[in-house]
Amino acid sequence: IERGDIALCPSDTACLAQTITTRLKTIQGEWFLDETLGIPYFTAIFGHARSSHFIRELVVAELKSIPGIKDITDFKATTSSERVLTIYFQAVFANGTTQSFKESVGVNP
Repeated sequence: IERGDIALCPSDTACLAQTITTRLKTIQGEWFLDETLGIPYFTAIFGHARSSHFIRELVVAELKSIPGIKDITDFKATTSSERVLTIYFQAVFANGTTQSFKESVGVNP
């Protein structure tokens, strides 16, 4: 609590990092207020032979829709036979700072 308000993030960069992680872990259709939000992992990625390019385009478009994200670089995605997608990338924030991410999403990440 800061000056009587709940502080959700210590900085803008921390808020963006939290938003990125939340967005990557949101499966499209699971949030009842906006069923278009998120990534269609189970309908478009898992169970399909998708190219790295297809996954990159899908995920990067979702990440770039977050206000404060300037660019996504060094993107790499790997899938396992256990239906787990691991995503590695650098996020470039609007303030010019960068941060590395590694997130796993799937049935048993």
